[in-house]
Amino acid sequence: MRRWFLGIAVVFAGVGVAAAADEKAEAVIKKAIEAHGGADNLNKYTGGRFNMKGELPIMGKETEFTGEFTYAVPGKNKVNIYVEVMGMKVTVTQVMNGDKFKRTVKVGDMDVAGGDDNKDELKVGSALQEAQQLTPLLDAKRFTIKSGGEDDVNGKKAEVVIVTPKGIDREIKLYFDKGTGMMVKAAHRGVAAGADGAASEVLQERYGSDFKKVNGVQIPMKIEVHHDGKKFMTATVSDYELLEKVDDKEFEVKD
Repeated sequence: MRRWFLGIAVVFAGVGVAAAADEKAEAVIKKAIEAHGGADNLNKYTGGRFNMKGELPIMGKETEFTGEFTYAVPGKNKVNIYVEVMGMKVTVTQVMNGDKFKRTVKVGDMDVAGGDDNKDELKVGSALQEAQQLTPLLDAKRFTIKSGGEDDVNGKKAEVVIVTPKGIDREIKLYFDKGTGMMVKAAHRGVAAGADGAASEVLQERYGSDFKKVNGVQIPMKIEVHHDGKKFMTATVSDYELLEKVDDKEFEVKD
C-alpha cells in the first residue's frame, strides 16, 4: 500500500549541459507565466499549503482520502494522508527535502514500516514541483525546454513544451491551453503503483482544472491523475494559502 502515496506527493506540489530554450517554447512559457498571475507573483510565493480530498484505488477498491499538503520550491514538501482500509484508520506522512525522504505509516494505534522509494522518482517529483512554478523554466541552467507542437486536452487545443531538468535523464511534457495559456496537463513516464499495489513503469498524466485566483496566482482546484490512460486518482483542493516562506522545520527528515 505504501507506493500509492508517493504518487500523491509527486502530483501535488522537470541532462547534461543546459541548452538555450527554443523561441517557440519560450513564448509559450512566457504566455503561461502571465496567464497564471505574472512573474512577480509567481516568484514572490515560493511555498504554500492546502487541504485535499478525493479517491484513489487501494486493494482494487475506490477509497476516499483526505489530507494536507505543504511545499516550498525547490524540492521540499510534506503530505499527510488519511484513509480507512478494511475498517482501520490509516495515516501516512511523507516528507521530501531535496534528496532526503521519509515516510511513516500508522494503522490504528500501530506504527508500521514506511518503506523506501526510488530516488530517481523523488528527483523527478522535485523537478515537477519546480517546473509548475513556471518561471524557473526560463533558466537554462536548470531546465532545457523545446516545443512539442500541439495536442488535444479534453477537446481543446494545447501547446506542448518538452522539459528536461538539469541532471535528470527524463522528459516531462507540459500542456498549455492554446487560448488561455493555462497549464492544463503534465505528463511523464515513471514508476508508480497500480490498483493492486504492484509497481511498474507507467505514463503518468496529471490534469488540472477549476482554476481559482489566490493572491493573484491562478491555482487548479481539481486534479485528476491517469496511469497509462486510465483514471487513477481524483482530488479537490481547498483552503489554499500561498506563502512567501515556509519554516524549514516543517520539512525536517529525522532518522
